[in-house]
Amino acid sequence: MKPAAHSSLDLSLRQMPQRQLLRAPEDDWTGVIDQQKRRRLQNRLNQRKYRLNRKANVGRSSSLDASETSTQPSVLEVNTANNTGVVTTFSLSSAAEHEEDDLTCTLAPPGALRFRRDFEAVAYESFLRGSPRIEHLISLRRLNVHRAINENIRAIGMTPDWLRPDEAISIFNVSSTEHNIDQIPSSLRPTAIQRRVPHHPWLDFFPFPRMRDLIIIAGDSLDEDDLCHDLMAFWDTHNTGASLVVWGHPWDPKNWEATEEFVRKWHWLLAGSPELLASTNLWRARRGDRALKWRSLITSS
Repeated sequence: MKPAAHSSLDLSLRQMPQRQLLRAPEDDWTGVIDQQKRRRLQNRLNQRKYRLNRKANVGRSSSLDASETSTQPSVLEVNTANNTGVVTTFSLSSAAEHEEDDLTCTLAPPGALRFRRDFEAVAYESFLRGSPRIEHLISLRRLNVHRAINENIRAIGMTPDWLRPDEAISIFNVSSTEHNIDQIPSSLRPTAIQRRVPHHPWLDFFPFPRMRDLIIIAGDSLDEDDLCHDLMAFWDTHNTGASLVVWGHPWDPKNWEATEEFVRKWHWLLAGSPELLASTNLWRARRGDRALKWRSLITSS
């Protein structure tokens, strides 16, 4: 998938039945975790929608509503450009259709999953209005990683259910489990350390063997909550820019990119993962961005 000068920003989001109407930034509940405040904003928009529908005398039957919902596009095409004016393609991997995808970090706020559904509704509505908001990209990027985790976990042979308990153990550490390693993408096949050292299965999703080993070896010295927050905190719109970006199939290392902030903060995880370093600069070059100088970033961190 190569970004071109006139390519579009493809965001694969779940179909949302809600059709929220935003007129001003203060109507947007993106980033609002407080349930009462968010509910107040939703009620305001729902009342606005009711008045508009009544004024337009739109009388749709329930069957017609269902028909309209079923025809909503599942792929959103939104144009965006970086500071060089080069338009790029952003691919948001789809979650499984028939399984609830509710994996979150340990320190996620109680309303995180509801916020995700509300945020997707807002992002979908901004697409329908033809006015996508650039600030949505921060959360979309982390939702992308969120879904990449689930897709790679499924490719390994587990499900999101396997990841939810804090005491969960990787399938590679369960001796009673018959597992055909040959069916797993090569980038996700377990290393000797993954087989030998018991660990939580969410660490198995990185398509970079050396990175997985370093995380497992780090043990309690690694703040997994902090790493999870950087990768998946779609609810935190003011979060640090330290994150990973997925541009295609998540099991392919060539589709991953590390932000400059991620390199600075987690540089020790990148040691021995030249494929991530190479793919990062490849994607940056396609956008017209300068290449990252890994050695200088790491030594200055």
